[in-house]
Amino acid sequence: MPKKTIKSLYVTNMYPTEDHPVDGIFIKEQIQDLSEIIPLQVEVKLIDSVYQGKWEYLKSILSIPRIIQSRSFDLIHVHYGLSGIFLLFFKPRQKVFLTLHGSDIQKRKKNGWQVWLTKKILPKADQIFVQNEAMKNLVHPYNQNVEVVTCGVDAEFFKPELPTRTSGNSKLVLFPSSPSREVKDYPLFLRVIEQVRKKVSHQVNFDCIDKLSRSEVRSLLNKADCLLLTSKTEGSPQVVKEALCCNLPVVATPVGDVKEIVDEVPNCRVASSHEVEELANLLIRTFQEERGGIREAFLEKSIYQHQAIAKSLAKHYLKAMDLPQPVSHTLKATETVS
Repeated sequence: MPKKTIKSLYVTNMYPTEDHPVDGIFIKEQIQDLSEIIPLQVEVKLIDSVYQGKWEYLKSILSIPRIIQSRSFDLIHVHYGLSGIFLLFFKPRQKVFLTLHGSDIQKRKKNGWQVWLTKKILPKADQIFVQNEAMKNLVHPYNQNVEVVTCGVDAEFFKPELPTRTSGNSKLVLFPSSPSREVKDYPLFLRVIEQVRKKVSHQVNFDCIDKLSRSEVRSLLNKADCLLLTSKTEGSPQVVKEALCCNLPVVATPVGDVKEIVDEVPNCRVASSHEVEELANLLIRTFQEERGGIREAFLEKSIYQHQAIAKSLAKHYLKAMDLPQPVSHTLKATETVS
């Protein structure tokens, strides 16, 4: 175990708050996992663009450098492309890590300006982490120090509960986000459900994973019959990993690394397109199959659990600081959020 406590600044546009305790919780959990391996003193700067508006990014151009210059940080870790906009105007002396999450680098109709700015930011970071190989290929022309390091899942928390799933002539399908998030394509989800209802005799209900606590998310995953992901783009969706840990089948559009995640996992399918008919047919096939072995097949991959991801990140941190490689310990991170 390194003797030196590593003072780290995390700059992110998503992180749990009192009002929104689940937002970006995987980042908080990643920090906690890292603290099991290396001693961390953490300060988190939240750029609250979701609830306070895009103006928060512009304000961060001045506020983040002030924070960096007033503290003795050892390294800086930025989550999401636009969170690093300050790097266009200020060069920290510390090593800068940048984790991309999907919409910041993968272009769709309404995010071209985000992708353009992210590409300008990429050369300013010392190391880029991405969620899948497609994202890596997009980043490589701008920064060759890029590696696939997804966000891990806590398989000890997300696990099967007592049988609570629907039975008889009723099925429950989950939409894995807020209907208001355009990238998740709720209208496509609704069209698929409507098409399935035309084709089957049993009742098909649906619910959304939105504004729920972690325990409520786990309970809903255990209650459902299938998770239907209709996103336009994704990085490495946490909700898919959480569903598989709860033994819940997944049907998805061909986005992010979902195909790799569910490869050789029973009862799970990735469509070849975003077409309603194909997704509806895959969902019906999932209803018709006997369920079993989903969690076991997923965990056998041994690359998505949170401990494995934390070990990979710890190696990068220690290498950047010329410190010995880690041995596990139990010291928790000291955390300040602003």
